Amino acid sequence: MNKAVLKNQRATASSLTYELTGKKLTHLRSGRPFVSRSMDVSVSHKGPVVGVSVVPAPYRIGIDIEWLGERLSTKLFFGSVITKEELPVFKNFCREAGFSPSSGVAVFWSIKESFFKCLDHDLKPGKIGVLGISREGEIQLGLSDEIKNVMKKRNLELCSVKAAFDGEYVYLETIMRWFKKK
Repeated sequence: MNKAVLKNQRATASSLTYELTGKKLTHLRSGRPFVSRSMDVSVSHKGPVVGVSVVPAPYRIGIDIEWLGERLSTKLFFGSVITKEELPVFKNFCREAGFSPSSGVAVFWSIKESFFKCLDHDLKPGKIGVLGISREGEIQLGLSDEIKNVMKKRNLELCSVKAAFDGEYVYLETIMRWFKKK
């Protein structure tokens, strides 16, 4: 990626974050965006599109934006990003949405990217599975025991995973909530 484009995307994200929160965007050691303990922020950018979303505590958010026109080699993603268990859901989604396999891969990647951004955990696509995508963009996920344990240790519960499409891009949002231990 062009360094000037990346610099512009980051400046836009910082400016948008300040407009939304009145606070300066910083980053945690993990690289996760941070503004304050009273709110959570997530940033994503793809080409000319930059997105920033903010939620109040005790919620966490992870967003991702992917361009649906990108020509991705589906062979590289089958087995890693899209598991054989997900393949029927993937094929059905592409057929019903009228998406090429390449665009479908972008959607499934984005689902997993937004989830792991929200969790603030290394992206491990095979550790969550897409069980369904409704016409309204609601995503159903299956979580591995490893991911369930990470969420339990961090006192997080999954609230929602949603997708929105505008014809050129997919916008994904994952929201989790912190809960207090009993």
